[in-house]
Amino acid sequence: MLFKVRALGAILLLAACDPPHDAGLGPYPVKEQPANGSRCYLRRTLNPPMIADADTFPGTPDSLYIRLDVVGELANGVYDWIPGEKDSKTGTFTGTLENGLVTALYTYEAEGMTAKEEVLFKIEPDGLRIGSGELMESEGIWLFKDKSKAEFGPLVQAVACK
Repeated sequence: MLFKVRALGAILLLAACDPPHDAGLGPYPVKEQPANGSRCYLRRTLNPPMIADADTFPGTPDSLYIRLDVVGELANGVYDWIPGEKDSKTGTFTGTLENGLVTALYTYEAEGMTAKEEVLFKIEPDGLRIGSGELMESEGIWLFKDKSKAEFGPLVQAVACK
């Protein structure tokens, strides 16, 4: 019985502690590690209309979709970038999640070829931001030259997974 009381006390003490803050990887701190499960993110944009002679054609839509599956510190999922014109990238990623930052290896197909690239996703309460920065090739894989200098783009809104 004493063990149960001490265990409950330890759990309550841990629950009262403030979770660790993001360690300087950009201006978007995340206080909590996301819970296990799947979450999805979507951004759709419409390109400007095209004008050819006297005709105007509606702009083509671009679509970015990410499904993130989290189990503990493991993170994997689907990352599809489908622009309205050409050069889509569709594939999967697998990596780790620490302090709201996913660091993963993205394997994708683009223009009929398969490639591998390191990706960074910063998770926020209502979406995520994709990291960008200078890349270098190492053994056929594109890696961030310096992850601490990565810049995180606009918010990709969280949506219900289908």
